[in-house]
Amino acid sequence: MERILIRHLSGARAGQVDEFPAAATNEILVGRDPDAAVCFDPSREDLVSRQHVKIVRDPESPNDFAVVDLQSRNGTFLNRQRVYSSARLAHNDVIQLGPAGPEFRFELDPPPVTITRPLDRTLDRTGNSLMLAPVREDNAPRPIGRATVERMLGDTFTKVKHESDKAVWVGAAALTAILVVGGITYIYMRQNAVDANQQAQQNQQLIQQMGQDVKKAPEMAQQAVREEVTRLNDQLKAADQRSEERLRRLSQQIAEQEAVTKQAVRDLTERQTSQSMPAVPPADIPGSTPAAPAREASPKDYDGAVRQGVSLLQNGDSEGALRVAQQLMQTQPNRWEAYSIAASVAKVQNKPSQAKSMFEKALSLAPDEVKPSLQQALQEISRGGQ
Repeated sequence: MERILIRHLSGARAGQVDEFPAAATNEILVGRDPDAAVCFDPSREDLVSRQHVKIVRDPESPNDFAVVDLQSRNGTFLNRQRVYSSARLAHNDVIQLGPAGPEFRFELDPPPVTITRPLDRTLDRTGNSLMLAPVREDNAPRPIGRATVERMLGDTFTKVKHESDKAVWVGAAALTAILVVGGITYIYMRQNAVDANQQAQQNQQLIQQMGQDVKKAPEMAQQAVREEVTRLNDQLKAADQRSEERLRRLSQQIAEQEAVTKQAVRDLTERQTSQSMPAVPPADIPGSTPAAPAREASPKDYDGAVRQGVSLLQNGDSEGALRVAQQLMQTQPNRWEAYSIAASVAKVQNKPSQAKSMFEKALSLAPDEVKPSLQQALQEISRGGQ
């Protein structure tokens, strides 16, 4: 026997070998102590105690060795059996430091010709030989090192934090999408209101000018009035059905949009509540409850006013018909009927330029079934001006 080999089988030092001269080695200290002969990394081998175990030579039998547990926290195992004090070592015996801890094999070089395990004897602290206690199988629960527990808790907290951060990002993305949609809706509604106001001012100026012209022309061509009244009645009848269908579709679209917005807000609130986050109330979301627009005349009131204007024009009250048209333009500037009435007034007054302007505006707003009649009226004005 020339050398003692400690061959590491598992753990951070797996595959490494510690060599000691047999003649000059009486004791090998194993543990995380930097001064230990077989030293383990404290940060990677947390099941190993600072001074875990030592291998000592038997003073009465120099060729024999024993393993002595130094009251380690997680215990010492020899060939998978717990060592409570000390046990005799033989060539190729496997020592494990703590349950699931690193393992190494005790070897002699050259190996003995015959490997026998003599009667085990204990060695006291002074190195005197005593009878060894039998090695017993350990059935006690195997403890876990503090560093292992801390690492497991750290991994768990990291995973929980990652899932929480993911939920926060999903909630933030949903909230951002709702804010963007609400902002775009608000800008669109505001721009439409500005355009409508500008159009109403232009129409008001044109109507005022036409009203002054009406006062200067006391007599009107009755035949032209009858023709315009007939045309207007035909246009209104053709547009009634289309207007009702358009209002029904618009109401349905508004109801569907409100349902989608409310569902998105509820989903976001539930997701934030499940992640222990304060829910964002729908009232804080711009555009989720848009301000009520200025009150407009209902379709029923609007149609009644249109018929009133046609009746006034038929009875020769062009000034009254013009006032009705002006009121309708201010109330709902995006409907065609008021412009058609104003164009008829200008036509019977023999004001082709004003009539053409009003007919073109009505044509741009009218439904498809009314456009042929308006185009015919424009062609008549064009032929009359040539």
